[in-house]
Amino acid sequence: MFHPFLDAFPAFVAARSSFGLQNAGAIAICGLLSRLRLRWMAMKQHSTDNTIPTAADDAVDEADSAVAASKTTDETTAKTTDKIANKTTNDTSPLPCDSAVPRLSRIALPVCSVIGVALAAAIVWAWFPHGSAAWTNPLHEIDAPAHYYFIRKILGEGVGAATHLWPNDEYYPPLFHLLAAGMIKLASLFGVNLSIYAAFNTVWLATSGLVWPIAIQLYASYFTRRLSHSAQSVCSPRFANARKSSARNVASVVVPLFPAILALIIPPLAVASASHPFQMLASGPLIAFGLAATLLPFWLYATLRLLDALATREHLVKWIIWFFVTAGVCMFAHPRIVFTWLLLMAPFVLTRLPWKAIAGLAGVVVLGAAVFLVYMMSSYKSDRYFNPASWFHTFVPNRTVPEALKIYVTDNIGGVQGWFMAAIVLIAFAVTVAAIIRPQWFAANRTDSATVPGASAIDRASDSTSAQPHEQVADFAAMPADRRNRKTSASYRTPRSDASQLRRDAIAVLLAFFLVGLVYVCSTALTGWFPNIVAAAWYRAETRPLTMIPFGVLPLIVFAAVVLLRAGRLPNVTKIIAIVLLAALAISCQFGNTVRSALSDAVYANMTIDDARPDEQLTATKEKILKKVVKETGTDSVVVSDPLNGSMYATAMYGADMLFPIYNAKAEKNGAIFGQTENAFASGDGKALTNTVCPLSADGDAYFLSMGGQAPSLQMFTFKQQYDTFHDQKLIDQYAKDGTMRKVQDYSNMASYAKGWALYQFNCQ
Repeated sequence: MFHPFLDAFPAFVAARSSFGLQNAGAIAICGLLSRLRLRWMAMKQHSTDNTIPTAADDAVDEADSAVAASKTTDETTAKTTDKIANKTTNDTSPLPCDSAVPRLSRIALPVCSVIGVALAAAIVWAWFPHGSAAWTNPLHEIDAPAHYYFIRKILGEGVGAATHLWPNDEYYPPLFHLLAAGMIKLASLFGVNLSIYAAFNTVWLATSGLVWPIAIQLYASYFTRRLSHSAQSVCSPRFANARKSSARNVASVVVPLFPAILALIIPPLAVASASHPFQMLASGPLIAFGLAATLLPFWLYATLRLLDALATREHLVKWIIWFFVTAGVCMFAHPRIVFTWLLLMAPFVLTRLPWKAIAGLAGVVVLGAAVFLVYMMSSYKSDRYFNPASWFHTFVPNRTVPEALKIYVTDNIGGVQGWFMAAIVLIAFAVTVAAIIRPQWFAANRTDSATVPGASAIDRASDSTSAQPHEQVADFAAMPADRRNRKTSASYRTPRSDASQLRRDAIAVLLAFFLVGLVYVCSTALTGWFPNIVAAAWYRAETRPLTMIPFGVLPLIVFAAVVLLRAGRLPNVTKIIAIVLLAALAISCQFGNTVRSALSDAVYANMTIDDARPDEQLTATKEKILKKVVKETGTDSVVVSDPLNGSMYATAMYGADMLFPIYNAKAEKNGAIFGQTENAFASGDGKALTNTVCPLSADGDAYFLSMGGQAPSLQMFTFKQQYDTFHDQKLIDQYAKDGTMRKVQDYSNMASYAKGWALYQFNCQ
């Protein structure tokens, strides 16, 4: 019943100060009102939770002191205040952790963050192949020529080419290629001739070795920042007696350093898995999507902070801006990363926002899915869109379900270290489940309210023993009404509300862990309509979901570690053991990691040019042939050939004008000429063939290159049969005989397996 009157008390205090009511009677009234109001707050807090918060008790005691002091003169009150202040100082000054340790923890956090990122960068750079071939030769994988072609196109046509990188002038995400081309241009300003291969590798090393660890560090800090204040509870006055023991002295030093220690551990742990960023260089390479995955933690962090801002109505504009900036950069790197973001953030949205907001966002997602479906149906004609069981009909599982689950829980780490990782993941899983079932076991102490999303500056002010009660009240009264209401609701968070917040976050982290695992297992081990739908957004194969594994495993481990380290009921020795285990995991995963080492060997093998595999896409003999071809044709004459025999590297290496500079030149948009050329060559009509290919050349000359069959490593291309006509030796001989084209270079004597290899010039006169 006193609620409205007591809530008006801050305004009354402000008015008293304004009118100069400094007499003893006014002071007595204010002290009495302060006491009544704080007593009511304590009763309300007690009704919410069985434990009366110590902060409220302390505030009531202060109010009692204020009433007693009001019965004396102003001079006596001032002396009493000085005595109380001196007593407080004497009680706390001997405690070493009240000053030195917090200062040390504040310094250690940024230092350890920098060291952790530096260690991760060193690990990535040590993994990268060290031979000279890595900087002088192209990476010969199925998508590598396309990325070199895109960089060349930007260098040749300018930044405007970024809107139509594909050979048929379709859009392809250009961020990585713009960075590489920009690096080449920047080096040229200083007289340095930087090759496309060197620029490509440098951008990958910078983004994988620096940006990725920094991004993961930032994303993890969303959870670890909650330790910054909870660790200081060890140094609070209530532990003064306990700190007399040596064990407490050790804990008082170690516990506040937990955030800094985690900042040292997390970056090396982020590069322990072969899944990302190493897999992106060994599969494809998966450059555009891989770069988007590298940048994704920035977007995830901005999203979580935006959700906090929506709950507290504080710094809302700031986090909205950061959200859209990070979203724009990630989607510019690759638009499909939005599906990964949605998969990881949907659990947090479901556990935090009100149902009306969730329904609205669900409507937006459905609308976006409908727009995407319309785009796909208009761009790629098919009669199977509404029959999911028939999607990806050529897909063949490459793992069993147990194998896929093993890769997931081990974070794709090989050897004994992988099983160590699996054990830590299972422990983290158990801790997170316990946090869902019994969150009060792990709820933070009352002193940690400032670290809980929704807590604000008033929480810290109310817990401070140095601030005077009348100063806090006056500051509170000076706030605008709407902000004061928000602050009031945020200030009096109970252990129960902290437990509720912990439960919601635990549910979200665990659900994200399950969703990432589901997508990965469906993409590599299952067939049918359900896995087709689940993995469709990631092109069905395991390549892209494999890069998502750290996004499921690392947040689970970090969250579980934070839950343990901030739990008030656990002994400090348990927390120290948890930190030691994480440190041991991060260190051990850097040695004997067979999966990651095998990727490094495979990447370097694909940078080495020799004749060990003569039927592969790029060999020493083919390199010599392509050099001869470009010397004959120049870079303005179009050259027709099957790109899957390795001829597409003539563009990547020497800038040749190959009609098929990449293996999957599309027929959509301006790509009709590709199908027309294939059909004209297959027709046997020499005149139709020359009328089709001759207008394509800038200087009026056109050539045909015969250079063997399709490479075994490129056989995964679904539509490889479209190039079979370029291997029809009867047609080639017919065109050479009837004058449609003439042989200008014969390569049969360059290798025993090069029989029939030759360069022909079309009769374009």
